[in-house]
Amino acid sequence: MLSYHLVQDQRPTLTITPELKQSIHILSLSGYELMQYLQEQAMENPVLEIEVGYDGYRYGKKRGTSTSSIKYAQDPLWNVKPAQDSMETRLQNQLRLLSLPADVYRAAAFLAGNLNDDGYLEAELSDLRGVFKFSDDLLGTALHQLQSLEPAGIACRDLRECLLLQIVRDPEPVPYAEEIVDGYLPLLANGSFDQIALALRINKEQVRSASLYIRSLNPRPGLSMSIPEPHYIVPDAVVRCIGDDFTVALHPSAHPRLSVNKEYREWIKIRQTAEASSYLSSCFKSAHWIERCIEMRKVTLVRVITAMMEEQREFLARGVKGLRPMNLFNISSMLGMHESTVSRAIHDKFVLTPHGVFPLKFFFAASLSTADGSGASSRSVKLRIKELVDAENKSKPYSDQKIVELLFAEGIQLSRRTVTKYREELKILSSTYRRRRL
Repeated sequence: MLSYHLVQDQRPTLTITPELKQSIHILSLSGYELMQYLQEQAMENPVLEIEVGYDGYRYGKKRGTSTSSIKYAQDPLWNVKPAQDSMETRLQNQLRLLSLPADVYRAAAFLAGNLNDDGYLEAELSDLRGVFKFSDDLLGTALHQLQSLEPAGIACRDLRECLLLQIVRDPEPVPYAEEIVDGYLPLLANGSFDQIALALRINKEQVRSASLYIRSLNPRPGLSMSIPEPHYIVPDAVVRCIGDDFTVALHPSAHPRLSVNKEYREWIKIRQTAEASSYLSSCFKSAHWIERCIEMRKVTLVRVITAMMEEQREFLARGVKGLRPMNLFNISSMLGMHESTVSRAIHDKFVLTPHGVFPLKFFFAASLSTADGSGASSRSVKLRIKELVDAENKSKPYSDQKIVELLFAEGIQLSRRTVTKYREELKILSSTYRRRRL
């Protein structure tokens, strides 16, 4: 027969408390995100105050002080230039000067908003006409007006049209450049000057002259109007070399100092209300825990970055060429930490070194086999491939197999497939397209 009994069972379980979860979250935040998070906490917690940088910027105020009496240090980001007009806005400003009919202007402005960063219209007109129920004739007229704007070549649909728009608007184009672009662009890309000369019944020197002119045109007209949004990076740590040794210091702007306003304890003694006392006690407890989390974050970051630089001493001496292969397991073993802790510590954080500012993840790269068995970093190998390509004879560029042989002579063992993969990641064309015919 089935029956119910009360029994005691003891078993270990892992529980993540809210405080531990908050500590993990703070560790994974970047310097900018940390500042935003602490400001939100300070707005909710009246006893928590924040000091940032050397000038002692204080977030919050003491009891009894007015807002006008608080002195704030000027944030250097206040000096940043305001955002400039986008490519779409500039094109629309030009369209307004053409005094177009309302429906044509509306369609042209719509097309201007569908251009990519290079200034190309990737979508088909047949796909766009159903959005605002534009007719084919209206879209064609709007596209023609848009292509008449500056810079020449804007709103093109492919490279051929982009180059043709620029040649047509050039008052003195090189002879046969328009014919070559219109019908023989693939042959020109392959350097087949003889075939082009035979097809157009011109000499090879005329093809070469037209080729130089075509290469001088802008294949990405939109880039001159697209203003990339600047990204300002405040490094989380600064590494300085002192002789053969180095030091690691946390950047003060990325690691604010916290303090707890103790005047509220005196205030609660005067008021002596149970509700206020309970509320302020929870505020003090939360503020002290955030202080502890920030200190643990600083200690963890210093330990992780110091261990990383210890492994990358060659980088400090020689730059990217001296990068050694490294993974999370190497650092976690050195520090006795879990790999997930190291991963959170390096997430979206930057370090200022004698060779520039680098994300911490930059120093973690796969190991490639070498002749002496020491291993080489994939990043240093990519840099070496770029150096070989930059130094090659452009009339006889290195093939991927030749690069494999040159790297093998230097003790780096790679397959041709790996070299091809790294070359494509570096956005380097194949030897066929890099060849420059004289």
